[in-house]
This record gives sequence, C-alpha cells and structure tokens, in this order.
Amino acid sequence: MSKSVSPYKLINGLKAMNLENYITYHLWVISNRLSRDASALFREQYGLGVVEWRCMVMLALQSGVSAARISEVSSINKSLVSRALAKLEELGYVEDYQGSTSRKPRMLQFTLDGKTLYKEMVELSISREKKLRTGLSTAETAELLRMLHILYNNTDHL
Repeated sequence: MSKSVSPYKLINGLKAMNLENYITYHLWVISNRLSRDASALFREQYGLGVVEWRCMVMLALQSGVSAARISEVSSINKSLVSRALAKLEELGYVEDYQGSTSRKPRMLQFTLDGKTLYKEMVELSISREKKLRTGLSTAETAELLRMLHILYNNTDHL
C-alpha cells in the first residue's frame, strides 16, 4: 500500500492542509530559509541584501539589462529591483551600459569594482549551493531540477 500524498487531511470533517505533503509549504519554507540566511550573510560580509545579489546575478548573465527585465525574470517587484540597482549604482558597482544615460529604460552593467565583488559573491553562493545539494547524487539533482522546471512552468496556470 502506497503512502498518501494528498495535500490535505480531514480533521473534524474539515479539510486541513497536510503540511507534510503540501508542496507549496515546502517550497515556501525552503525559499524563506535560503533568502533569510543569504541576506544575513551578504549584509554581514558585503553590506548588500539578497535583492541586490539577484540583480547582480542578472547583470552577470546579460550586460546592459533593465530593472524591468530583472523584475520579469526574477519575479521580484520592480520597485524593489529599482531600489537595489540604485544602491548598487550609488556604491559604484553598476553603471549605465556603455555610458549612455539617455536610454529609456536605463540599461545597466557592472563596473570593474562590481565585477570584482560579483566574483567573490558568486563563489560564496556556489559554496552554499553545494551544501544544499549534500546527499543528492548527480542523477537525483538532475531529476529534482527536472521536476522543479515542471512546477515552475505549472505556475503559469494557477
């Protein structure tokens, strides 16, 4: 007999969320823990939060990226992204792409200091990712990623 994977259970005739089987709960808790811990670490070591880090990740993927594009890809509110980019710019880590300030929307890229900081932060992030994957084989990691991609795509239909 297989174990139930129902996301709810009946308690006194009412449907109650069965947190053990509720995928949304697990993703939410994991995400919150990862964000909270990364934010604390990045603030302590670099004076930056997780939103600034996520913006930096996007800048590494595409030089000359706008706040709107970062918001779209990362699912972070555009105003939070804009504030994070303004902070990174104020600190001298990002600048206008190819020196143009007249482009709308503004496109940003790393400065040399920004690239240096990113290289340090990415190594820390990769180290954290390796720890997160502890206990998973390469095949299990590939399967987990495959399933996460399915869940990600299913969010378009909620």
